[in-house]
Amino acid sequence: MAPVQLKNYLLRIYFKTFDAEVFDRGAQVAFYFSFSIFPLLFFLISLFGIVLESSEGLRNELFDYLFKIMPGSAYTLVRRTVDEIVDSSSTSKLTIGLSITLWSASVGIDSLRNALNAIYGLKETRPYWRTKLESLVVTLLFIVIATALLAIIFFGWQLIQAGLHGLGFPVASPVILVGIQWLSIILMMLFACEVIYNLIPNFPSFRWYWITRGSVVAIILWLVLSSGFRMYLEYFNTYNRTYGSLGAVIVLMLWLYLTAIGILIGGVINSVDADASANNNDTPDESDGDDPTTIQAS
Repeated sequence: MAPVQLKNYLLRIYFKTFDAEVFDRGAQVAFYFSFSIFPLLFFLISLFGIVLESSEGLRNELFDYLFKIMPGSAYTLVRRTVDEIVDSSSTSKLTIGLSITLWSASVGIDSLRNALNAIYGLKETRPYWRTKLESLVVTLLFIVIATALLAIIFFGWQLIQAGLHGLGFPVASPVILVGIQWLSIILMMLFACEVIYNLIPNFPSFRWYWITRGSVVAIILWLVLSSGFRMYLEYFNTYNRTYGSLGAVIVLMLWLYLTAIGILIGGVINSVDADASANNNDTPDESDGDDPTTIQAS
């Protein structure tokens, strides 16, 4: 991309970000995410407690992963809250409770749909029952993705080694195994982003892109923002001293806000790329092939 084209491209992203009120909508999405995170974690832990008859090991592994990506005080708040919810839940209440919990967790998807529709310039025309059903399905899909990520993170080495050995390709090099493990994690994260950008907005017709610029940028931006926020809190955290016990809640909300901003900016980039692709289709004499910004499923 030539410097002038890159400048124009970045300017379109800049203006689109403010025209779609991404930062305001990010705050709204983060607010609803805060209602979803505890039900989602409780549903995940309880579901595997039913399947595996014990959720203690999974709960510890899940918390170990959250500890690596969340700010310390936010992690402490989440862990304490989820532990209290799980410990106070009885078996007789679990089945009905899981249904209500799944419904609550889907609220975050509903808010994300509204924000992405605004970014793509789409109007929601689907009936409420359909959008809610899609939110529940996407929430369940994210639970499956989270489970797969946990399996890859904590058991990936053994699973990959056993799988390659079963296929007749025994690999003993830890470098190769770790490389395959991290590649699997990246692919799962990309798939999760494509679920968000392809299934949630109200596009006129279904389309699926396996890899988009927005997904790549969203993942990188989320990692950078989360790492930067953790580093800031490690050296300059004054929330707990200033706000007391509310400091952990504020930190959690800020982290969820940064997460929402990363996702929505990825949506802005995909929207700009889609507009550019549509303009190229309107002027075929200037087109020199397929749109390089995406890889479309056949």
